[in-house]
Amino acid sequence: MLAGLGSAAAARGGDSSTDAFDMWLAGALVLKGNDPVNPLKWWIQQKKSGNTYGGLVHMALDFLSCPATSVDVERAFSFGRDYVSSKRHRLAPQSISRGMTVAFYSKNKKIKEGMLAKWKQGIEDKNKTQKKLKRKVIVLEDNEE
Repeated sequence: MLAGLGSAAAARGGDSSTDAFDMWLAGALVLKGNDPVNPLKWWIQQKKSGNTYGGLVHMALDFLSCPATSVDVERAFSFGRDYVSSKRHRLAPQSISRGMTVAFYSKNKKIKEGMLAKWKQGIEDKNKTQKKLKRKVIVLEDNEE
């Protein structure tokens, strides 16, 4: 089916068109035998090689990278409802996003054990160092001569 798209564009006169879709159709796909084509990988390869097809590559990547179901989105909203409690309702959107990301990665064992504690300790050490640097030093001189 995919191999026939190029000939369909040629039959419509796609070779002389400036329409991005017609140009893409006229290009004919190069298939490797009977192996199935992963369209997302194909479009990523086209983008890397500089073939934008008049912006069609961006549309294809946007379309093909969308999840097929809304299950992931619903799961994220459900998790967000649990994360933003009545005591956290005034958090900034960026804080919620970052917190949910860390919680999700931690829950799914994507963060090595002890990594968050090391990160937190590093921030605390940095804050202590900055406080020490900001201290005002008062020098008293002894002028009893």
